[in-house]
Amino acid sequence: MEDDLRARRDGTQFEKFLGLRLMGSASHEAGIVVEMDLRADLCGPLGSLDGGVIATMVDMAGVACATHALRELVATLDLSISYLAPGRVGPIRAIAVPLRVGRDTVVVEARVIDVGKQERLVAAALLTAKSMGVPLPPDIQRPPPDTRRAAP
Repeated sequence: MEDDLRARRDGTQFEKFLGLRLMGSASHEAGIVVEMDLRADLCGPLGSLDGGVIATMVDMAGVACATHALRELVATLDLSISYLAPGRVGPIRAIAVPLRVGRDTVVVEARVIDVGKQERLVAAALLTAKSMGVPLPPDIQRPPPDTRRAAP
């Protein structure tokens, strides 16, 4: 099982196919960042990024954020996305931050932006994840993101 966990820390085969990159939290004060370049084969007939790709991006960022918060493997319980504008330029970036960390659940807020379009807000989402009761092996644990929220 630990070998499977090590192999998946950089994403599933599907996430790799989409070109999703887990960037960590280095470029943001709080949260987990997932980024991808826009590709024509992932866009709809009007040239904007497919909503299913955005949902997968949000799920990857949200699950990584919840995993770091609980230090255990998690599964997505609920995902709600509001699509606000088309993603047409790229790169596309999802930023996930924990809103509430409980004993075995985490609620995460994610925002998806089109970096090349003056960081236009493409989607906003809420994800709830539940611990699977499986701690991360020590060799794949990464430091948790800074969970402090910036003052409004």
